[in-house]
Amino acid sequence: MQVYAKSNSVSLNTILFFSAVLFIAFLPLTSFLFFVKNDAFNGYFPPKFFMSESIHAGYLPLWNPYINYGFPQYGDMSSGFWSPITWLVAATVGYNAYSFTLEIFFYLLLGAAGVYQLTRLLQLNKSVCLIAGISFMCCGFNVGHLQHFNWISGAAFLPWCIWSYLLLLQNSSLKNILLNALFFYFFIASAHPGIIISSFYFFTALLVFYFFYADKGLLSIKQRLKKIALSHSLLVLCLLLLSAGLIAGYADIIPYFLRGEKISLENSLSGATGFSSWISMLLPFTTVKNAALFDTDISMRNCYIGITLAIFFFTAVFRKKNNWQKFLFGAGLLFALLSTGGIFKIFAYKFIPFIGYVRLNGEFTIFALLCFILIAAIELNKFLAAKEKFINTVKWITNLLQFVIGCLVIYSFIKIFTTKESFLFQWQNITIQKGVTLKLKSLIDAIGFFDTIIIQGCIQLVLIQSLKYSLKLQRYSLLKKIVVVDMVLACLLNVPFTGAGQASVAQLQHVLNKSPKGIPIPVLHPIKNNDTLNFEEKHLLGDWSMYNKQIGTGEEVPYPIILKNMRHYFEQLKKDTGNEALNKAVFFIQDENTNNRISITRYTANQIDISAYSTTVSKIIIQQNWYPHWFYGPEKKQVLQAGINFISIPVAKGQNKITVKFEPKLIRYAMLFSAVFFLAFLALFFILKSKPVLTTTLSDL
Repeated sequence: MQVYAKSNSVSLNTILFFSAVLFIAFLPLTSFLFFVKNDAFNGYFPPKFFMSESIHAGYLPLWNPYINYGFPQYGDMSSGFWSPITWLVAATVGYNAYSFTLEIFFYLLLGAAGVYQLTRLLQLNKSVCLIAGISFMCCGFNVGHLQHFNWISGAAFLPWCIWSYLLLLQNSSLKNILLNALFFYFFIASAHPGIIISSFYFFTALLVFYFFYADKGLLSIKQRLKKIALSHSLLVLCLLLLSAGLIAGYADIIPYFLRGEKISLENSLSGATGFSSWISMLLPFTTVKNAALFDTDISMRNCYIGITLAIFFFTAVFRKKNNWQKFLFGAGLLFALLSTGGIFKIFAYKFIPFIGYVRLNGEFTIFALLCFILIAAIELNKFLAAKEKFINTVKWITNLLQFVIGCLVIYSFIKIFTTKESFLFQWQNITIQKGVTLKLKSLIDAIGFFDTIIIQGCIQLVLIQSLKYSLKLQRYSLLKKIVVVDMVLACLLNVPFTGAGQASVAQLQHVLNKSPKGIPIPVLHPIKNNDTLNFEEKHLLGDWSMYNKQIGTGEEVPYPIILKNMRHYFEQLKKDTGNEALNKAVFFIQDENTNNRISITRYTANQIDISAYSTTVSKIIIQQNWYPHWFYGPEKKQVLQAGINFISIPVAKGQNKITVKFEPKLIRYAMLFSAVFFLAFLALFFILKSKPVLTTTLSDL
């Protein structure tokens, strides 16, 4: 049965509801009292900040000179360079500590709306759709990876891609093709490469499932194949047109990029969400302690989707599942196994194309959690429609969970009083700390593993009992409130460990304000004299060389874009005890005659106008990474390579005026091409938007 409807779109009230939950659940961060720690501002913010500064100065941000002696910004797969959202923020309000933080929470809100839209497409009860949206927004993956910007943005667009793809599979209209092209482009331009690779296999599996189980109708196999081939060919064509710039940019950097090759098998097993991490399906707070048990980074451990949906997920496991649930269960299980690394990743590494490029296996977890949320939402919807058929199964599952959690709580109480490993026995040390911030830090440090079991366990026992009461009396409005309380508490308990730094956003912005505005002319002093920050300020923003608008650094700054020659240079620099390169300015004449003079008359990062006087025929050395698209002079000759990785330009005796340009013509044309098609697709889509949207009911699958 197919239904045409316009009433299933996300309403303003729904967005406001999700926004309120988001604000409370992530209050330490949404209030700006604390900033998003570690990688968020150390790794993901610097390129966005540069893009913003460059655009506001009137220049295209093609070459970023400030990170490890420069790299082509358009080849950065982590910065969201090709995302229209990045360009919108950079070109309007600009990137600062506040706008960057708000963008992170925009993606969380977008993900919640996407799951709501997807579950409404499946014609689930509206309350169930809201529950699913809240669970996804506040799930363990998002809470754990707040600092990993492109993991959050990739997760946000994933449910929208599934929603639009289901529409396309049912109705291959031009509007649905354009809708898919736009959402998949946003996804590809925003997500971490590992999530993009994983999505290829997810959507391939979804296509096969839909073909064999959901799209039989009155058409023959040949007719269905023809329909799919035509719609998907047009989709791929549209996506290629939109992605022309992205493809050209990534293809341009891969030959010079250290991570452009398949990683080793040993390195591909890192960052896993191990089997022990799945205890977080019941007790998410336990993942913040006991690193030996989980044996992975704290960001990879949390798999929580809410105790309500966990119960109905287990219910679905033991009851008859519809075809849609079977597909989701199979896909979710496979991605969950992949996320654990080990033998499953080894097999995939050897036999499944591109999986060997996924370095951190925790990326697979988002697909597993989304599948489990949808399975549970469908099961909850079935329960609300036919309660009497489910009540016994739900009852024994809730009773079993209460018994298991109760036993763990009792055991933890015994361990606390025998080992004394609890904040209760360190209370005096906590209270003597000066200031609320230090007290909170001491409390967080003092909390032990068994403390987390007791705290989370007691919360879960109350929530499960409340859930049983709600289901027994059919008070389903109370059910939604229970889920909100559950997910809010889970976030508030975990965010201080996984997402919140010790300083406020205002403090971080105060440090950032020290950065010069725009793209200033570089100061011609020894690189070793470039501005630095004290240890505390550096801990907030990362290395100051990414912000001081002075080119050059004495040691390699941790950043995902690693040019091969640049890595060789820093390895050699460690062996240079005299620091010869650091004793020179970023621009200098190779002949060290004292009468030589050099100055920069104009600097835009992409273009350098140099005035130089040399007493002999010599060379100008520019301490910027050599890259093929650097040219000099009116004839646009390619620059020479100086040493391992710097730029060299010949100069004649006497006065010289030289213009050096970073001129990737193909990239510029591809950018323009993509921008034109993006605007054209948007315009055409909104023209077609007045047509009804094809939806499906649960009975179809």
